[in-house]
Amino acid sequence: MTTDLQIPWPLPPGEAAAIAVSGGADSFALLHWAWKAGHPIVALTVDHQLREGSAEEAQAVRTFCSERNIAHETLIWRGEKPSTGIQAAAREARYRLLCQACERMGIEHLLTAHTADDQAETVFMRLRRGAGRGLAGMPSERKIAAGPGALITLHRPMLGLRREAARAYAEAQGVPFVDDPSNDDEKYERVRVRALLAALEQQGLLTVEALCGTSARAAAIQEAISSGFEHSTGDISYLLGRQSDDQGVFPADRDGIPKFLFDAELVPEHGGAIEDWDYELVRAFASAIGDDCTDRPIPELQPCSRTTFAGVVIDWRDAEEDYWAPIVILREPAALLGRADGTPGFTPVPAPSGSKHLYDRRFIVTVPVQARASLDLRPLGQLMPRDIATSTRARQRIATLPCLAEGDLLRYLPEQAQDAVTQALAGWKQGDAFLSHLEGTFQARSLLSERFVGDVIRY
Repeated sequence: MTTDLQIPWPLPPGEAAAIAVSGGADSFALLHWAWKAGHPIVALTVDHQLREGSAEEAQAVRTFCSERNIAHETLIWRGEKPSTGIQAAAREARYRLLCQACERMGIEHLLTAHTADDQAETVFMRLRRGAGRGLAGMPSERKIAAGPGALITLHRPMLGLRREAARAYAEAQGVPFVDDPSNDDEKYERVRVRALLAALEQQGLLTVEALCGTSARAAAIQEAISSGFEHSTGDISYLLGRQSDDQGVFPADRDGIPKFLFDAELVPEHGGAIEDWDYELVRAFASAIGDDCTDRPIPELQPCSRTTFAGVVIDWRDAEEDYWAPIVILREPAALLGRADGTPGFTPVPAPSGSKHLYDRRFIVTVPVQARASLDLRPLGQLMPRDIATSTRARQRIATLPCLAEGDLLRYLPEQAQDAVTQALAGWKQGDAFLSHLEGTFQARSLLSERFVGDVIRY
């Protein structure tokens, strides 16, 4: 096997990039190749502090960089680690730390060393879960951010290379890479999938090349759909802010409040008949409003029903009275207010004046500079009695919106939501008293269109 690498450098000449270097063969190969090619780079290593030896491995990367005059920084995941879902939590923490470092350094591009094997494993795992557009796998380029922070462009320039090629290059160059022992721990799904794919490929039953081809075709289909949206509407945010008067499948703005999207409404093209296209739209909006359900099957929807799925409520109850009733998809109140089984809801976040926050992945909240220092960011429904907050659809809708509170007193509402809140609380005897402590409004930028398209991930 050749020990040379052919990596398509994704940046213009002279543009600085950060490279995420774990200390493994793949990332070390990318780092060494980029340094040898003379590209301006900064190496970033995340120490998750999950096992002994992680600090020494980060130091080995630092030493390697120091010997070659490559800027390097170790980022440490501090704090208590979760007892379950540790890989997902570590991944989120890793990208958050990497984005924060890039933003602090003024670097707009981050490179990772994902290979064709990583892509194949991702597609296989998503296929196992019955994914739709998730079969597109990992894009070679996408936008990411740390919470409400600046957008960073994530590049994966090695998706066309096999893992063994990167390892051969690293060995030939004598870089001090290490093998993460968790890569052999079969309690992790990806490790089991890796072994299974190796066996299937050896028998010629399923290859990395075939899975990557599936990924490329699925990505092309997704791009065609997105291009179709843009061609028919000119702009995806326009699509998300209007009710189609011809095809009847697009979400409607709520309560006459433009640019502030509480939820989505879908009217099936053929009235009560749900088609595959409608289900894919439901999946897209569920991922935008609630949890990511790219890899999860959509439950069968029936008229006159109310379904909870992926942190959203899919409400089609009005179909009993109207054959053309919309399917309303809204954020599930219990996900933020707490569940009956004792699962806690949203934990209030201190909100100093002038600060910015990512709220529920749905909004970027900007606290007014004139606001008092003792405010917390929390769901509006936490300030109301539970039976009031969930008594009507209109109240369920506003219950999950962000607000700024001082203790149990409501101080600030999103500026676009004042009328909707007043209307939803009409008829509640304590409504006027509840609103009497308001001091003003704040900016809450909706991320629904961003999440619907799926071109940005915020950690």
